[in-house]
Amino acid sequence: MSILYLIRHGQASFGASDYDALSEGGRHQARVLGDFFLSAGTHFDACWSGTLKRQKQTLGQVRERFLEAGVDLPLPTDTPALDEYDYEAVLRALVPLIEREDPAFIKDVSTMLSDRRAFQKVFGRVMTRWASGSDRVDGLPEWSAFAAVVTAGIHEIIAHSDRGSRIVAFTSGGPIAATVGSVMGLAAEKTIALSWQLANASITRFKFSDGRISLDTFNEYGHLEGQAGNRLVTYR
Repeated sequence: MSILYLIRHGQASFGASDYDALSEGGRHQARVLGDFFLSAGTHFDACWSGTLKRQKQTLGQVRERFLEAGVDLPLPTDTPALDEYDYEAVLRALVPLIEREDPAFIKDVSTMLSDRRAFQKVFGRVMTRWASGSDRVDGLPEWSAFAAVVTAGIHEIIAHSDRGSRIVAFTSGGPIAATVGSVMGLAAEKTIALSWQLANASITRFKFSDGRISLDTFNEYGHLEGQAGNRLVTYR
């Protein structure tokens, strides 16, 4: 039996000019994650990462802790299959549609970049609408297409893994949710909602053998609790 660890990236820089870069808190989360693996004696036989900056920076912080401890972490294989969906493109495409149906929605949209609650309200409504597949917008990929790319990527990782190996992959909430949804046979709207529960620098584990994969644990973040008065447990 082999184990695949899917790691959500550390906290990105919400509201900053470069959202894709880790915040200082995100870097701290990633270092704590690395220390957790080291204290547990968890070694990895292979390492994968998406191509986004926040994913690769999370990996970089973990790798740094491993190297400082004299422990090897295999060089990563990058794959865009682990990248997050383009939520900005989804917002641009669907927010105007929802505003025409519900003018009151404009109030939340106008404050979403300065108010995290407004952002989550807008984000959740728009992404659920996208996942439902009820709209067809030129140039906007469907959730089902995104999920299919993720699933194919996960199967590629599994196909390149030796029996009994431990694999770590640094990714984002959308690909983790898509993988859980595929394994558990969940509807698209329920699947995408899983991504909003995932803490930054959390761990979701899958067991796999002979082409079969099953969910082992979901959204582990105990390594962050108790750190800095629980301020390290973040979701955006």
